[in-house]
Amino acid sequence: MRVQYGNWRSHLPKGAHAVVTGASQGLGRAFAEELARGGVNLHLVALPDADLERVGQALQALYDVSGETHACDMTAEGAVEALCETILSRGHDLAMLINNAGVGYNSTFVDSTVRQNETCILLNNLATVKMTRLLLPALLEADQAHILNVASMAAMFPMPYMPVYAPSKSFVLSFSQSLRQELRGTSVGVSALCPNGIRTSADAREKIASHGKVGDLFCLDADEVAQAGLRGLVRDRAVIVPGALNRAIASVSRIAPRWLVYSVVGAFWGKTAKKPTRSLTAPAPSPVQ
Repeated sequence: MRVQYGNWRSHLPKGAHAVVTGASQGLGRAFAEELARGGVNLHLVALPDADLERVGQALQALYDVSGETHACDMTAEGAVEALCETILSRGHDLAMLINNAGVGYNSTFVDSTVRQNETCILLNNLATVKMTRLLLPALLEADQAHILNVASMAAMFPMPYMPVYAPSKSFVLSFSQSLRQELRGTSVGVSALCPNGIRTSADAREKIASHGKVGDLFCLDADEVAQAGLRGLVRDRAVIVPGALNRAIASVSRIAPRWLVYSVVGAFWGKTAKKPTRSLTAPAPSPVQ
């Protein structure tokens, strides 16, 4: 039976290991640092050539934890299976899985590429499902363990100009809530983290800044989101929305008319969307014979 704790650092047993995907930068790196600061040993996952090894070495030196880095393109066929096999072969006591790796794009759907959409679904959805399924048996062996799936506030309503990203995060939220119910009465808790915009890369900061005071009010730094996520996790919260204003938006979104949601979200994200390269009303090109 799961137990609720207020301070996550006093919760995980010494020597526990956590798996964090997308750990080379942004929110994933913030999770990795917060966990290392709490004495948790790490399995860090990120794309090849993402400078992940340097991140892992720095955290080990700073916080005296053990850790391994795993370079992996999680959208490649068989990559997640091989990754989980490697992690499990180490024989460590897994106590936490943070499915953080994800990708999205901000443009009209017609201006997106098939590969962008495919990568979004493969990474945000399929990789999350695979990681969870393959590592769940090991997590169930722990006295107390947690799964944190990083969704988004985009999971809570349709989003023009992010037409594949938002549904992919809705999947993550629904998957997390369903799995949480299945695992009631076991040692594994499941939570979904639904942040708004996060100040991470230069591109993200530029988009946030383009919204002026509104962007500043509703967006948070990566370390704030990571801390909120871990606090909510050990308190056994089903859905974690960092920031009081964001929680208010999440509540309103459940009852607001859809036309109003479409209008507000479309105006907000249309401002930063990649501009279409062709008219949506233009006739389709003739097929090549």
